[in-house]
Amino acid sequence: MKILVKPSLSQINEYKNIDGFILPLKEYSTDYESYFTIDEIINIKTKSNKEIFVVLNRMFFNEDIDSLKQILKKIDELNLTGIFFYDLSILQLKKELNLKTDLVWNATHMVTNYKTCNYYLEKGVKYAYLSNEITFNEIIEIKEKSNIIPLFTLIGYPTVANSNRYLITNYNKMHNLKNNSKLIIEEKITKDKYILSENKFGTTFKYGKVLNNSTILHTLKEINFPYIVLIEDFIDHNDFLKILDIINNKEDYTEIAKLVGNNTGFLNKETIYKVKKNG
Repeated sequence: MKILVKPSLSQINEYKNIDGFILPLKEYSTDYESYFTIDEIINIKTKSNKEIFVVLNRMFFNEDIDSLKQILKKIDELNLTGIFFYDLSILQLKKELNLKTDLVWNATHMVTNYKTCNYYLEKGVKYAYLSNEITFNEIIEIKEKSNIIPLFTLIGYPTVANSNRYLITNYNKMHNLKNNSKLIIEEKITKDKYILSENKFGTTFKYGKVLNNSTILHTLKEINFPYIVLIEDFIDHNDFLKILDIINNKEDYTEIAKLVGNNTGFLNKETIYKVKKNG
């Protein structure tokens, strides 16, 4: 089982005993706290012998296609492990441009079952970044019934939703607040908190509790699950390094909960939708 890290820092030597990095490309990705320029990615590639995945997971429009073609060609020259993609234009451009870099299907809440994974596998996609909203049994089912290579988030703040609107900017204007690209809000009924972050491509909502799936880590190792992902965004850097140390050097992972809590999301419970009757 390999460990991939989305770092918050470019000092890659601080991350010990990991197998690779996930690097969101600035101007071409969303959902993250920090991003990397193509030159920074090239620099990391030059100094590291680890696997490197680059993220291009925002939506692209007609006016973006020419620049997208150019950046994909440049990425393809770097011999990276893979490209995380959301927009299907990247899948099409890989074929048109005859690119060799493998793709990772990264459709947030849609990567939920083995049949769809098999569909993308038939289209030439090698990896699938599984949704945070599926159960452990569904994770196992995908691994057993699809030859696509799955990746799964072990630690990180989960993305709840995205909007192309500049919601934080609008909120600040409405309440005469200073400009801020980050906001924490509280849902009135559940009292759950959410982290909102904004860039030029819109607003991302993340749940206000870290997703900690370390309870299944022993099982993932036993079944030789291909990749686990740890996302440092919004987590204290020193705590994140401690988590890596625990994963690599200890058999008891309960200490991780002391650092980031024990929220396991949907891991052990199905999502059930019910129709609410009027009245």
